[in-house]
Amino acid sequence: MTARPPRIVPHKGLSHSLHFEGLSGPVVLHDAPEVIEGLRQVLRVWPVIHAPMGRNDSKRAVSRVLRQGTSFKISSPWLDEPLTGLPAASAVCGVVADLAQTFYHEQPEALALHCGAFLINGRLVAMTGHARAGKSTFMARLTAEPDLSILCDDVLPLLADNRAMGLGIAPRLRFPLPANASEAFHSHVARHCMVRDDRYGYVSAPGVAPFGTRAPLSVLVVLEREAATEAKLHHLPPAEAVHHLLAQNMAPIAPALFDATMERLLRLAEGLICVKLVYSDLEPAVSLVRAAFGAEMLPDPSVEILHPRAGPPAEADANVVPIEANAVVRRMNGIGMRRVRDEVFLWHATSGAVCHLNPVAGAIWRLLEKAATAAEIASLLAEGFDLPDSDGVTADVCQFLSELAASDMVTPVSC
Repeated sequence: MTARPPRIVPHKGLSHSLHFEGLSGPVVLHDAPEVIEGLRQVLRVWPVIHAPMGRNDSKRAVSRVLRQGTSFKISSPWLDEPLTGLPAASAVCGVVADLAQTFYHEQPEALALHCGAFLINGRLVAMTGHARAGKSTFMARLTAEPDLSILCDDVLPLLADNRAMGLGIAPRLRFPLPANASEAFHSHVARHCMVRDDRYGYVSAPGVAPFGTRAPLSVLVVLEREAATEAKLHHLPPAEAVHHLLAQNMAPIAPALFDATMERLLRLAEGLICVKLVYSDLEPAVSLVRAAFGAEMLPDPSVEILHPRAGPPAEADANVVPIEANAVVRRMNGIGMRRVRDEVFLWHATSGAVCHLNPVAGAIWRLLEKAATAAEIASLLAEGFDLPDSDGVTADVCQFLSELAASDMVTPVSC
């Protein structure tokens, strides 16, 4: 039997190193026992060796924590400037981010999908969505389900063999809880949320999967929260699923690997059950997900999955400068393009921004092979698609070009 290293009790004024399994360097903490205890709570299923700080640990550190009076300072190779004035819970959050980023840096073939993921009846379900779709709250709620195993709530490593892997990080919940959260959920959070501040808390429930848990993806669920709506599942077309997988990838993609990554995600999406979950109240949505994906058959044939549903309209961006009808526009350099059936994906090699184009939008992009005005493009579209309202087409083209410009895909040409 392998002997476990003795547990070292942190004391104020001392320096310690935490060596997490799978990472090449330690976390170094100076006079930070509160942060060490917080990390034990949040990462209790990520194996770690706790030791006095070694001679070279500071040079190799993936994250450094230093007490500053009643607060803490964090520095790491991933921060341009140190973070200062942090309470203990925020310092824990910063270290967790450094650990995750180090893992991806040391696994260059892994993708980092911005999603939650859980195992139900041996099947791995990934859950993603746009901002404010309720992903973090949903994943925290799932920690109350005793038969589920939570791999992550925010970033899911997708390894080179396309198996996903859990890092053993407890889900982080945003406060306050939704107004319609059940009393049972409130009680669950009160029992298991030991590391928290006024905005965030980690739900260190027993169902968090240990570090290194691996499983192939079976289901992709895209969340869409809508007021006063009964929880419903809708089929998600493969191209839209690929867009979500690519747009939610947080690991950098080298330009030379864009096509290969797109092909990898397309093959992955085609092998998944892809759905959109439209919901308002959390409890009925959890029940629907359990019913659909927890039964013997996948999905359960008794659960209705409706026709595909268009996404919500994009929120207006106050910083977007409108493109006028007579402004000459050209494509930016460094834009990767990939066709998936009748749809086109654009990818900005520098920023990582992704645009998913339907057939009409794809036609606009092709017409921009040479610089042109929105009015010229609209005239060609109206003729090619036999559209009578050229003024309406021009307005739509202007809006679309403005959105592309906001993502640095196109730019007006100065005359």
